[in-house]
Amino acid sequence: MLERMGERIDGRSLRYQHRRGELLEAVAEYVLEHGVASLSLRRVAEAVGVSHVTLQHHFGTKEQLVGEIVEHLLERTFVPQGVYSGGTPDPGLDLPTRWRALWAHLTSPAGQRDIRLFMEVFGQSQFEGADYAPAVKHSIGHRLDLIVANTIALGCPEEQAAGFATLALATLRGLVVDLLATGERERVDEAFEWFLENLLRRAAEWEASKDGGRKPALAGRGSGA
Repeated sequence: MLERMGERIDGRSLRYQHRRGELLEAVAEYVLEHGVASLSLRRVAEAVGVSHVTLQHHFGTKEQLVGEIVEHLLERTFVPQGVYSGGTPDPGLDLPTRWRALWAHLTSPAGQRDIRLFMEVFGQSQFEGADYAPAVKHSIGHRLDLIVANTIALGCPEEQAAGFATLALATLRGLVVDLLATGERERVDEAFEWFLENLLRRAAEWEASKDGGRKPALAGRGSGA
């Protein structure tokens, strides 16, 4: 125990005093390993070696903590270093290279762990109890904003960008969930390549539209879009 200004202070409260990012990493690893079904701040605090008060000071409620963990994990999963910087694609990488690098990261063991936790939080948000719905909605909204911005940069008309971003995010998330559930890597990888082929076709249409000064026509099902 430490003593300061006549108060007795638990040394655990000072462990991460100026290292909030490190504390978030430690807590995230614990939650990745144990899930959120029986999560409590006291249990987490004990596991990472800090006081319950310290955890509350940094993150507030359990729901706020889970929200920060989800955002932290999905930020590193959907915006991997070496492919994006601050949400902006590396200009040295062409479009198929960027998306295949993102897919490789999403489907890596670390990426699958992150998505698995997001799906658990989403599942919990659909039932009474811990209110994780705001964290899920915020996370989806933030991912969509990034995809919308990058899609518009490719030439997508602004009025179409949100719809395309929604389709892209849902496709990626669904494919990773399929992989988690079945382990059938070859089939899921092939499905991703179909998605990427359609994305590249659409990007080419956007580019041609910019050059020709006309809006691209949305392709129908027969085109594979």
